[in-house]
Amino acid sequence: MGEARERLVRPRGECLERALAHVHSPSELMADPLPVAMRERMELLLDSLHPRAKQVLARTHGIWLAENIPDAAAVFLPCDVDTGSGRGGFVLIDAGQFPLDSEVREVDVPILYWRGLAGELASTGPLAHAPTYSARGLDPKAPTFADHAVRYLILHELGHAYSLLTGEFGLDGRGRMQVDDMTGFVGYSWRMMTTERKYLPLSGGSATVQAVVPKRALDTFQWGALLATLDADASLLAPGWAVTPKSSRAARSRVVCSVVNRIPQAGFVTPTAARYPTEDFAEMFAHAILADEGKIVPDDRIPIELPGCKTAELPSPYFAPALVEKRLYMERALGLEHAPLVPSRPAARPKTGRR
Repeated sequence: MGEARERLVRPRGECLERALAHVHSPSELMADPLPVAMRERMELLLDSLHPRAKQVLARTHGIWLAENIPDAAAVFLPCDVDTGSGRGGFVLIDAGQFPLDSEVREVDVPILYWRGLAGELASTGPLAHAPTYSARGLDPKAPTFADHAVRYLILHELGHAYSLLTGEFGLDGRGRMQVDDMTGFVGYSWRMMTTERKYLPLSGGSATVQAVVPKRALDTFQWGALLATLDADASLLAPGWAVTPKSSRAARSRVVCSVVNRIPQAGFVTPTAARYPTEDFAEMFAHAILADEGKIVPDDRIPIELPGCKTAELPSPYFAPALVEKRLYMERALGLEHAPLVPSRPAARPKTGRR
């Protein structure tokens, strides 16, 4: 398989073209060689990856860094993909979203996704949309932990790679990942629906379009409010949202607050997972790896910091009852079946009846 650190290579060919399309200027794609401190820190993170993650990384064309990728902390580029051999794609990491000398850890990243429902990260801090950091400002004296936040970004993007290279998803005519099969992973939390084009303004000329929407717990209006709060394009994902009267961010947040506990009930491990099936798969892949490493456990609690929200915390979403079958599906695919299937429960009190 080769050393994971050997996959730290600058993109070439089609992968380079796609990488350059994700930055404002070619100078924002890091030059080769990387600064010594940055290369050493990235090699540390790659060496620390779970064996299953290293196997996926070995099937890609590599991983590299850019500065200030607009609207993303990282991106998987489905470039030079050979579906026959199950190889291809490239991982591009934004060196500015989670600086390698910061103290944010990998298990903190999913919590930030939940915090993002309150819009707390819209203008500052991790997951910001505006450039916030230059890789050239790396503090050479500050350490990089082996469980640094960038490791989560890598796992998430490798989840995208795994889903494509194993046939869970396909590519459309423009080289974008798409849902090809509803009978595998996607079918656990998503369903296909047909709607009039006016309710979902996608490109094309037919009178109707097909959409992939949450299967349970979230109706399309609630899902649209969730997407809009996350700054996703709800009008292109949630049927009917394009013709729904626009509400304020505060109003959308109130809707999300009222259904925040339904996100795990709908089968989604984070709000990011509810964006689209490809994100759902990548989030589950990352969580399965962290759970196998003992970094996510059934007794975890996720703080919900939404103004006026009655829900103060959620039990570990990865171990939620609604995710059991999907979690087992992912763990079987990765050979991690020894993980517990249901959340731990307190011992039953004696001499009590059912409520």
